[in-house]
Amino acid sequence: MSKKSECLVKVQSCKPRLITWLEKNPAVILRWLHDAGALHQDAYFRLLETRPESNQVISVLEIMLKNEETCRTFLNVLQQVQEHYSPELQKWLRDTFPIIYKQPADVIDIEKIEKKSTWARIKGTLRKGKKYNLGSTDQRSKSTERTSPLEDQTGPVEPSPLEAALQNHKQSMLKKNVKIQGKRDTSYTCCEMLEIRYTELFITDEDPVGLSGEHEYFVLANRRARIYEHNKHQKINLADIFSSLEGGSSGPKKVLVTGIAGIGKTSAMQRLLHEWAIGKAFNNIICAVNFVFRELSLLEGPLSLLDLIKKDHPLLNDISEELCKQPQGLMVVLDGLDEFTHPLNEGTLVKRLSDPAPIKDLIYSLLKGSLLPGASVVVTSRPRPYLPLETFDRKVVILGFEESQVKEFCFRIFREEVLSEEVFQYIMKNDTISGLCFIPLYCFIICSVLGPFFQKKSLRLDDPPETITEVYRSYLCTLLHFRDNSSEEENETGVPIVLCCPPIASSMKETFYQLGNLAYHCLLEGKILLSKADLQKFGFDNVKVPDTFMDRILVRVDGETKSERFAFFHMTIQEFFAALYCVMCIGSSSEELFQCLDLWCFGSSPAKPVPSQLLSTTMKSMIANRWENLQMFTRFFMGLLCYRMEGKLKGLVGKLENELLEPLANWFIEKLRYEVNQKLLNLLHCLRELQQESVVKAVAPMIDEVNLFKVILNRADCATLSYVLQHSNGRLRTFNLGYTNIGIQGLKRLQPVLHRCQTLYLRYNSLDKEAAEMEADVLKSPSCQVKSLLMCGNSIGSEGVRCLWDALRHNQTLEELYVDITGITDSGLDNLLPSLANNRTLRLLTIVGNKLSERGKEVLLELQRRLPNLKILSSFMGDMGLLQAYLDWVQELRENPQQMESVKHADAFRNILSELRKEDSRERPNEVKERAKQLEREIHQLLEACKDVG
Repeated sequence: MSKKSECLVKVQSCKPRLITWLEKNPAVILRWLHDAGALHQDAYFRLLETRPESNQVISVLEIMLKNEETCRTFLNVLQQVQEHYSPELQKWLRDTFPIIYKQPADVIDIEKIEKKSTWARIKGTLRKGKKYNLGSTDQRSKSTERTSPLEDQTGPVEPSPLEAALQNHKQSMLKKNVKIQGKRDTSYTCCEMLEIRYTELFITDEDPVGLSGEHEYFVLANRRARIYEHNKHQKINLADIFSSLEGGSSGPKKVLVTGIAGIGKTSAMQRLLHEWAIGKAFNNIICAVNFVFRELSLLEGPLSLLDLIKKDHPLLNDISEELCKQPQGLMVVLDGLDEFTHPLNEGTLVKRLSDPAPIKDLIYSLLKGSLLPGASVVVTSRPRPYLPLETFDRKVVILGFEESQVKEFCFRIFREEVLSEEVFQYIMKNDTISGLCFIPLYCFIICSVLGPFFQKKSLRLDDPPETITEVYRSYLCTLLHFRDNSSEEENETGVPIVLCCPPIASSMKETFYQLGNLAYHCLLEGKILLSKADLQKFGFDNVKVPDTFMDRILVRVDGETKSERFAFFHMTIQEFFAALYCVMCIGSSSEELFQCLDLWCFGSSPAKPVPSQLLSTTMKSMIANRWENLQMFTRFFMGLLCYRMEGKLKGLVGKLENELLEPLANWFIEKLRYEVNQKLLNLLHCLRELQQESVVKAVAPMIDEVNLFKVILNRADCATLSYVLQHSNGRLRTFNLGYTNIGIQGLKRLQPVLHRCQTLYLRYNSLDKEAAEMEADVLKSPSCQVKSLLMCGNSIGSEGVRCLWDALRHNQTLEELYVDITGITDSGLDNLLPSLANNRTLRLLTIVGNKLSERGKEVLLELQRRLPNLKILSSFMGDMGLLQAYLDWVQELRENPQQMESVKHADAFRNILSELRKEDSRERPNEVKERAKQLEREIHQLLEACKDVG
């Protein structure tokens, strides 16, 4: 037998035994082979989906035993993961291939083999019986040839009870986390396997922000807008959440992971446990255990921490006490703190593992460190104001997907490059849909909906969905199709049923009504977990989830039978069904409709309510302080109201006549006239979801002012603004986009309407010279109506401002231009004088807080001499009103420190301090001098409070 084929022959002769040894836990060898480059991703995914698992091993052996080279790669990887398998496999490796480990390092990666493993640490620290003789590195270095770490073992060594239990526990963890929890497969294109589906998330260090009543989706979208515009945060790998913090000598022991519903917290914890169990991360952890807070909330009576571990992880029953004696090797994962029914701001400390105590005190003691001191603890939660932040060494937030991760997620869903690329490109071109896709669960729903449209393009009757209501209606149709189990069935037109909503039977109408009623009331009450009694109250007799459709709407929460709980698959599913219920219940009376809208959109109770089951006294009291949480619901309602008026809810409710459109347009006109900020933005989104051209064409010309000051805008918001405002050709008196973090992409989306704004606020939006060039084009437009342009606090620089000066050669409308603190230097004034030589409309130019030398100031003085009617403010002390405005700004930031992250305020303030020190105050009035000193003091205090003194 040739030496070159020796390994291949020996392994092939042992294939039956290898199959037996590996089939009990094939996930480990498959993952390690994939990471070693021996398996391409497609082949790896196909192997994971192969059933039974013995066939996975058979198939991978066929791949790896093609030749001697691949066989040696297989042996190399098998050597690294042998501790996950039986002693018989380990003995076979040692006895059959002693010479393999004497090969040069470029053939076999000895460094990886000799690297001390988790099991070696366990043996050295916990095992009390016989130890493996691993040999020392020094002893090995004396030999001229490298030898196997196992070579000097002469017989099979059975694992100790501790090792065996830990190995079984790891295998159990892998099996528990093989599928993504909570996901519901809705089409044949989707796979639920964690290893296939899981896409890395954008995780970053940041303290969680309480929601303060606002819908959590909008809060997160706003935070993402700030973070992305300023590149403030660095991405953290999930496997590094216990790594040393910057400047620290040791890693954190207690980590809080926050994120909104559907952002991937539970999936991330599954991935964390999976990576530990498979040996790819957290190699310093000997044992990991996990608990779910909503299950812990169901526990009654006192129990000890040891009892709790044994209850949830029975494979550790015999060794839990021994493990807990060295807690520094333990990792505890606690998922869903926001669903824990007990407050943790105080409690009774429990110090002994065997002492029974209420579950609240056990968790409190675990977080405080009196139980399992030194253990690594990770807790997940939705953002809540009552989180015990001081307990944690590190706080991180999950921000969902970046654009590249959305693309990867699409591929993992469809596993077809052309199809996934088509779906991804459609998502990216639709700002409304792409604005949702950073949330993994939304992305899953959108992919489930879009897949059939692009798989059967030649057969579809409708265009793919464009609004969120269309997306969720299509998702509902997909669920109905899945329920009918008719993936190959076609309707009379030859179109697969999944591409058009099937007729709704009367039995499903009743189900929809009950689900919607339940969803609506729970939404108003802020209730997440539902009991059997809750479901029975709304008509679900015997609390049966009757079929595959219901199982994808209401999800059982694990717990004892007597205390079983349910929850909606996702909050947006609940909001959609709540809106559907309201559309089914609403009558043809415009008065009822408008009273409901006033209640939902503004929390305004009608003085004389009309008879309506949606306007009961109980509902009014529940809604009063919750209108911000109903924003997504109201958008769904408008979209579904449109469907009802178009007769597209046939089978559920009768068609509403179009006579409602005119009064509805009048309602929008009245509300938009007075509302600002978030309420205004929600109204515009409702108008977008309504999708009625006659309404938007009637409403848009009547919008005189859009004030979105400090409302952080995302892509979907900008798309909605563009949609509504482009339906009007009239003048917009004020368009306030100050502090919206709109960025250059948002500004591009709105460019077609900017020329119609008389006063345009773009202050503090992290805009650069590209934005200045865009605004210059707006000013050059023959139809430009801009009279006042505020660009303060942006980074347009000298190059950008020269574009603005050049535009004023042609513009005959601009009267006020504000370019304070925009990074202008002397070179930014190079074309100022010739550009404004013939301008007769500009009345005010503020240019304070820039980096102008005496030469630059001389240019401004010359401009003042040439244009005596132009007021130029180049000094903070030149205008008392300007000083006071900056004082008010500083005070506002002190009251709301979160705004400091919105734009580069620290840089701006340091620049103001520099300019104030340069000011010649000798000839200034005392009042001006005092006000300037006050501004300097308060800026110093603010910077010190933010730990950002330059």
